[in-house]
Amino acid sequence: MGVPADFCAERGTTLNPQATELFAERNAIRDDLLALKTPKRVPVFALFTLEAAVGLTGDSLLDCHYDTALAEKSHAAVCETFYSDALPTYNSRFPSVYDILGSKNWKLGSNGAMQYSGFEFMSEDEYDEFIAAPYQTILEKFIPRVCSELDADPVKRSLVLAEAFAEFRQKNAEHFAIYGRLMERFGYSAGVIAGPTTVTPFDFIGDQIRGMNGIMGDIFRYPDKLEEAVRAVLPSMIRLAAPGARTDGRWCFIPLHFAPYLNLKAFQRFYWPLLEQLVVDAEKLGVRSTLFIENNWTRYLDYLETLPTSAVGWVDDGDPVQFTEKFGKDHVFGGFYDPLITLTKSKEECIDEAKRLCDTCMKSGHFFFTFNKSVMDIKSIDIGKLQAVLEWVRDKAIY
Repeated sequence: MGVPADFCAERGTTLNPQATELFAERNAIRDDLLALKTPKRVPVFALFTLEAAVGLTGDSLLDCHYDTALAEKSHAAVCETFYSDALPTYNSRFPSVYDILGSKNWKLGSNGAMQYSGFEFMSEDEYDEFIAAPYQTILEKFIPRVCSELDADPVKRSLVLAEAFAEFRQKNAEHFAIYGRLMERFGYSAGVIAGPTTVTPFDFIGDQIRGMNGIMGDIFRYPDKLEEAVRAVLPSMIRLAAPGARTDGRWCFIPLHFAPYLNLKAFQRFYWPLLEQLVVDAEKLGVRSTLFIENNWTRYLDYLETLPTSAVGWVDDGDPVQFTEKFGKDHVFGGFYDPLITLTKSKEECIDEAKRLCDTCMKSGHFFFTFNKSVMDIKSIDIGKLQAVLEWVRDKAIY
């Protein structure tokens, strides 16, 4: 849903003359939206992963991971096929980096898709050690468990880390060059998702080191230790959101995972205070946050609406009316639209669903149109119907 606003300037990229006017219009709409001013129309931020993109070109996903030209061809195919006001396609996982590290939690499937496998990398009797020195324990104990090639002597570990980091920098540079060329070609705005990714402390512990079963049990077995642990790891999550010195105008992306699975008491104790502090502290460092509000957070809206007004919500599920009246009152938000309905409903019904959503959420003056989740498989949608939906919003969702 975009790249950093200063991306082009940082890399010496300039928009071509044909795209300059379109870029100016789109960025003005985006800037008004983020300033909590009502833009002249609803911005359209479509979003497709590389997995979906290769479905348009018929290329091998596995080959695209290792062939930059093929990857660019696939990303471009999305831009040519679907309307969007910001870059509508991305790739966030580089298999070669995980291969070098010997990753156990992210593995490359036979079909080329990166697959996540949750493991328990911290045992319940290691909480005290983790609480005392979380960063050191992650580096020296947990990461070698996650990455087999780092379970070695210090010399080999350093060499492997250096190789993996060099590979990551190379792949990242290649893909951001692709994004820059596509921005230049199509005149995309900066969007609302860009910059580094961080997570809440609870999500980090649950997803990365204790596993879902482990952390859900710890809520009842070791509540005091769990509370100490989430607080201990918060500084590391803030560093992920705002690396380096103060960076006004930057963004971080925060996908929210576990909260809908928690009861209110657990949410109030282990999840919310750390999420709130993460967003507030990031803002103090000049970083805005885009939250991917996964699953249904309607029952937690009274909490979400208290976040700094700089926070942006990308909403998966929930009651659009309540989100508009509460969160949308002082915050930018979008989402809800499920592109999978294009396989089961007529084109007119798909457009009507978009119209109902826009009619509701536009009342806030702070709404952008996007999907409830990224499209990950091109076969999960009807291309023609989704094209019609995006173009209808572009032409008809006028504030």
